Amino acid sequence: MLRRFLLAAVLILVLTGCSQDQRILERVGYIETAAFDAAPENKIKATVSIPLVSQYARDGKTTDELLSTIASSPKQAREALSLRTSRIIASGQIRTFLIGEELARRGFWSYLDTFLRDPSISIRTSMVVVEGDAGKIISQEYPRHTKTANYINKLLQKEYSIQSLPRTSLYEFTRDYFDDGEDPIAALVLEKEKDITISGIALMRDDRMIAKLPWEDVYLFMLLYSNLQEGEFTLTTEHPDLKAISVKAVKSKRRIVITKNTSGDYEANIYLKIYGSVDEYIGNAKLSTSERAKVEKLVSEHIVSEALRVIKTMQRHRTDGIGLGKYVRNSMSYDEWKKTDWHEMFSQLPVKVHCSFYIKQFGSYFD
Repeated sequence: MLRRFLLAAVLILVLTGCSQDQRILERVGYIETAAFDAAPENKIKATVSIPLVSQYARDGKTTDELLSTIASSPKQAREALSLRTSRIIASGQIRTFLIGEELARRGFWSYLDTFLRDPSISIRTSMVVVEGDAGKIISQEYPRHTKTANYINKLLQKEYSIQSLPRTSLYEFTRDYFDDGEDPIAALVLEKEKDITISGIALMRDDRMIAKLPWEDVYLFMLLYSNLQEGEFTLTTEHPDLKAISVKAVKSKRRIVITKNTSGDYEANIYLKIYGSVDEYIGNAKLSTSERAKVEKLVSEHIVSEALRVIKTMQRHRTDGIGLGKYVRNSMSYDEWKKTDWHEMFSQLPVKVHCSFYIKQFGSYFD
């Protein structure tokens, strides 16, 4: 019995003595946000935000350590930044990658290699393109927000949760990059009036930003992109019966049908069925009467015309962010698809949008 006790004690001492991965919080610099911008000679400028955990934060205030350098790769940048901080740099807490627009237009897939290989980095890390300088955004202080890195992350997560913005994480970006039937997208932000605002969606072809959709068109993109469970949108028209309407608790279903016409050319039909509750309405119709059907029809027609405009924008720039290519690919043979230049075909593809909008509720006020 004594032998077993001594053996157990020795094992405990040996095992604890072998532990080399001791990460004391005050000595580790966990990167929360990493920003990358284009630099001369095909290099990148890397800027990172590291929250400081030390005795200096005891008064309730938090401080970020900002580091920036120019390098040929993110790994080289990390090594250079490590020489300038007293903390051990760790990547396991990265929440957001910010890519400057110039670098996004140049192409940045090769710089993602290190993040995809690092198991400590979550594939749910948000991918964001900044209109302007990405490093400048996280280097600024915003008076109404305590920590810039936290501010950006919470802003994105809030929009993801209410389905006002498509989730654009490292996982989704990588999946769509390798899918020859769909192009990647990324959230687009900019600094505006001492705040950071989501300004739209960056449309990609492979890993290069080709065009952008403004925020006003994002709800249309969302309807074309996926099914919604709790979205919301606001639209305005010149029609006296539909000057403005805000709809919340939006549930939508998207169905895509690919057919061949008599000439043997492919056509795409997108069917949208949308249900929502009216949060605000400005117009001459009375929603508590049969006139509600007129408003539903006007909303449906508006969504059809505006959705087609968004699709035309993507076709003009030859970038398929809504994934029509996956449906076309499934309707033809493997050999036929491999011979197809999808971006060229997409730019010429006839697309029709069909929409049925239904008002579930219109509030406690009765017209």
